[in-house]
Amino acid sequence: MSMKLLILGLLMERDRHPYDIRQTIKQRNWNESFRLRDGSLYYAVDQLRDHGLIETAEIVAVPGDNRPDKTIYRITETGKEAFHKLLYEQLSQVSYPQHPAFLALPFIRHGDQSRIEQLLQKQLAACEERIKRMEAVLEIKGTFLPTGSQMMINGIKKFGEAEKEWLLELLEMARSGSLLQGPSWTLEQIEQYLKSHPGPQMPEE
Repeated sequence: MSMKLLILGLLMERDRHPYDIRQTIKQRNWNESFRLRDGSLYYAVDQLRDHGLIETAEIVAVPGDNRPDKTIYRITETGKEAFHKLLYEQLSQVSYPQHPAFLALPFIRHGDQSRIEQLLQKQLAACEERIKRMEAVLEIKGTFLPTGSQMMINGIKKFGEAEKEWLLELLEMARSGSLLQGPSWTLEQIEQYLKSHPGPQMPEE
């Protein structure tokens, strides 16, 4: 996730204060696909300003003692060039499926069956809740969101539906005990096989 792309993209729409950027991301439910950290947002704003990609459009005085003025930013011509570069770079990235359970699965046979069932149930519940949120977003906001934003939300929903199907399969296997079964071969047999049958090599960057 490129925080700079998010900031520049929102400034392509209109001039904004960093807090407005933060709220817009949440209002449009973009934080469903990445974690939004205020520190990284404000740090990225500072970097974009220091590199001349954004500039101050307006400074608004905020009533109250010791309250800092509100700085409204706009994107510069150089920033627009950088936005397009980041946009096309983002679209060029190749997707690798990632899920928190992936790293645990090769070692899951060493875990406690009941504990594993509980954790998979929590994963499933979180997945189902995310799907419901995305369905609600599409129903409520789908008529006025830009098409690209609609497809992002729809993509999160469809990925969630595939995740749900996979988690249900894992949960069924955990309940039957088959998920915790060890290999039918010994480690020596596996190592010997892997030596004589090397897998495909990853392409060099």
